[in-house]
Amino acid sequence: MLEALRKAGLDKNESVVYVALLRRGTATAKPIIESTKLHRQLVYNSLDSLIRKGLVSYFLESNIKHFKACDPKQLLDYFEKRRRMLAKREKIFKEAIPQLEKIFNQERESQSAEIYHGNRGMKTILYDTLKENKEILIMGASDIKSEAFLYHSKYIFPNYYKIKEKREIRLKILFSVDMRNRSKEIDRLKYSESRILPKEFTSNSNMMIYGDKIAMIFWGSKPFGVIIQSRDIANSNRARFDLLWKIAKEP
Repeated sequence: MLEALRKAGLDKNESVVYVALLRRGTATAKPIIESTKLHRQLVYNSLDSLIRKGLVSYFLESNIKHFKACDPKQLLDYFEKRRRMLAKREKIFKEAIPQLEKIFNQERESQSAEIYHGNRGMKTILYDTLKENKEILIMGASDIKSEAFLYHSKYIFPNYYKIKEKREIRLKILFSVDMRNRSKEIDRLKYSESRILPKEFTSNSNMMIYGDKIAMIFWGSKPFGVIIQSRDIANSNRARFDLLWKIAKEP
């Protein structure tokens, strides 16, 4: 019997108190405490809860509360109210699921970072920017005399730009002023444009923003780079690029 009441929605203490009171008919809290062997506060809490649920009533006699269990048939009314309440909550929850899933997916956005070394690694990074088939934004390097950069200029960049043009991928590059000649070369390519920033923006690295990724290449005798996949990081750097693009000058 107690198990049935618990399964129906009453907690363990409520079930014990209700059955004890049902057997006594009418009683003050003291005999219920004695018969159930529950702590007095647990009994009072359970009585208050059962009153709110309409399963117990009380009256005052000489300023002492006397409790009475309601007809067990009231349990059917309580269970029906509970069923309707749960059905209503289920409907509200189902309506909220699409929004909750949206939040869940945003919070679970995949983030990763991969590091690459050497000329082969730099080639991997460059060709990864073409996989998205989306606009590529680059803050260009200035170290055009490094061995790795010269190697890529001769053997990698020509085919890279051919693929980019074939796929009609748009490219924007920001160069520092000492790369003005390189900037003019880029502007002659299809779907490509560049702008010039002051010499303070001189750098020995490239930052490339594409899709939900950013890639960094650090040129030098031993080049290395990293690809970071993160929508938030990509979008924040894209906003920074757009701001610099507005203040940059044409070559």
